[in-house]
Parts: sequence; C-alpha cells; structure tokens
Amino acid sequence: MDRDKIRYIEHPSDVGFEVEGATLEELFANAAIACYSFMTDVDAIDESEERAVEIRSEDLYSLMFDWLDELIFLFESESLVFKRFELKIDETSLSGVCRGGKFEPGRHEAGIIIKAVTYNMMEIKKNELWHARVVLDV
Repeated sequence: MDRDKIRYIEHPSDVGFEVEGATLEELFANAAIACYSFMTDVDAIDESEERAVEIRSEDLYSLMFDWLDELIFLFESESLVFKRFELKIDETSLSGVCRGGKFEPGRHEAGIIIKAVTYNMMEIKKNELWHARVVLDV
C-alpha cells in the first residue's frame, strides 16, 4: 500500500477518494485503505484478524462497488478494519485474504460513518497506472 497513491476529493454531500495502483490488486487494496481511512486511523489497527474474500461481479465497476460494500458490511457487522491484502483480481472476480483487526471505540479514533458505496462519479481506467475514483454516502 502506498499512501501517495490516495487522494481525497470533495463532494457536496458525500465523501470520495481517488486511488492509483500499478496493478488491479494494488488499486483495490488502496481503495480499501482510503475507504477505511474515513472511519478510523488504519495504522492504529492491530493485525489479529484474517478473512478470506471472494466476490464475483458483472464488470470492473460492479466489482469495486461490491468489494467496498463487503468491507463496509464487515466493519458494521464485526467492527473489522483491514489493512493488508493479498488479492487476485480480473475484470469480474476478486479473491484473496484480508488482514486487520477490530475497531474498538475506546481505543481507536472514530471518524465518519460510511453508509454505502455509490456509482456516482465512479471511474476506473488504466493509463500508465490503474486509476479509480469512488464516492461514498455518509
């Protein structure tokens, strides 16, 4: 993960980010870190939990949506924040392992509550690097 490849963008009623990656795997990992960074200080989270993930979608945009949606669900349902990812991605599927830990309100900084991923302004493209823009509903 390279924090230089994450930029936060302004949006009138939501929050958003732009990320880059040399590979789709790096792009999706950076998108996860950017999403979690709105919720808490990711660096303060332990690496005591591990989860296998497998997602199938109809296209790359849906895959990004479903990936971030799954991570938000795991945060809401199990208080999990992941910070290391071993992913294998193609245009319609993602599989791999996520490592991180539990968010503990008394111990970790609380940020913005993310309600949902949106397709609003979403962009995924490849020039020299992969580039994505995502807006999140808060």
